[in-house]
Amino acid sequence: MPVQALTVDELAAQFESYKKQQSVKFDQLSTENANLKAQNKNLKHQIKNTQQQVATNTAAVEVVSENYEEVGKTNEWFNSTTLGDYGELHYQNRSVEGDSDKEEVDFHRFVLFFGHEFADNLRFFSELELEHALSGNGQKGAVELEQAYLEYDFNSNSSAKAGLFLMPVGIMNETHEPTTFYGVERNEVETFIIPTTWWEAGVTANYHFSNGLSFDLGISSGLDMKNDFYTRGGRKGVAKQKANDPIFIGRVKYTGLPGLELAATVLHQTDMAQSNNTSNTNAVDIGSGTLYEMHTIYSYAMGPGTFIGKALYSRWKFDINDPGQQAAADQYGWYLEPSYRLPTSIGDVGVFGRYQELDYYRVTNKHYNIWEAGANWWIHENVVLKANYTYKEDTLNNNKDESGVDLGIGYQF
Repeated sequence: MPVQALTVDELAAQFESYKKQQSVKFDQLSTENANLKAQNKNLKHQIKNTQQQVATNTAAVEVVSENYEEVGKTNEWFNSTTLGDYGELHYQNRSVEGDSDKEEVDFHRFVLFFGHEFADNLRFFSELELEHALSGNGQKGAVELEQAYLEYDFNSNSSAKAGLFLMPVGIMNETHEPTTFYGVERNEVETFIIPTTWWEAGVTANYHFSNGLSFDLGISSGLDMKNDFYTRGGRKGVAKQKANDPIFIGRVKYTGLPGLELAATVLHQTDMAQSNNTSNTNAVDIGSGTLYEMHTIYSYAMGPGTFIGKALYSRWKFDINDPGQQAAADQYGWYLEPSYRLPTSIGDVGVFGRYQELDYYRVTNKHYNIWEAGANWWIHENVVLKANYTYKEDTLNNNKDESGVDLGIGYQF
């Protein structure tokens, strides 16, 4: 069909209509663009807030992580460290022929244990003791560091310790917590002959076989004896102690049979008075000294309870040149102790008897025969009540015998 040509006015009208349409679209696009810019600005603000929150959360996580690591380290330290204690309170009512009666109460010992395991084969152990409740000028007590040593295991059979340690001799010197022995006071043979509790500074090595046989060898600081030739007084507690002449240590022990312990120890010191030390001004006429000690412990189930027998013999041999002091050259003691421990519904109850013969020197010679009998009641495996009667015969002095009753409580953890 033929096309009719548009006039100029019609073309102008169509152009104006087109311009209006484009203007409307442009306005719509402008509005949309403005909206998009606003949305984009909001998105950027949200992204910025999100980034800040992420940074804050990251910092918080790092703080928590650091705190967790510190707590972990603290827990690791805590889990590898041990704390313990033992203590004993004593009451004595004794009478001595020709003298006034002795009646007193004494918190004899309060002892703290601290230990730490650095690794499976390396550990530290220490023992700090307060004796007789008070220490200081004019007081009867003392604060003592009895142990502080490192122990290292070379393998499952051999180990060594270095530092301040209890001497490996006797039954009670290394194991003397109140729940582990009968009687309120420690036996006098190990107290005056060995002399318990005895600690020195040095190094020892131990090797034990799978059959129950073990050996200890070591070297430590030595005693410093005075002209009273009192062995117990020769202990100096490693407090700026003279150390010219050491003690050589040797012990053999056998525990290969159930319930049996056999042990023998030899300690030797070449100069008991440390007389070659230039700081020692005491002229003590004593040379070498050797301590011999042997003991046995035997436990046997008998009826509903357990029989335990203990026997110990210990002797010092000193080289004393003074003819007037030869009684001090040979000091010894021994004891026998049978006991029976019975479990009951209110805790274990045990009874014991003990005989001791004791010969030692302190200015003059002293010799005693001692009979004891008593009972322990473990109201808990780590808490004990004790009572005993003691008769102490002074064989060198007439009418100086001692007798009486002791009561005590003890604990450990």
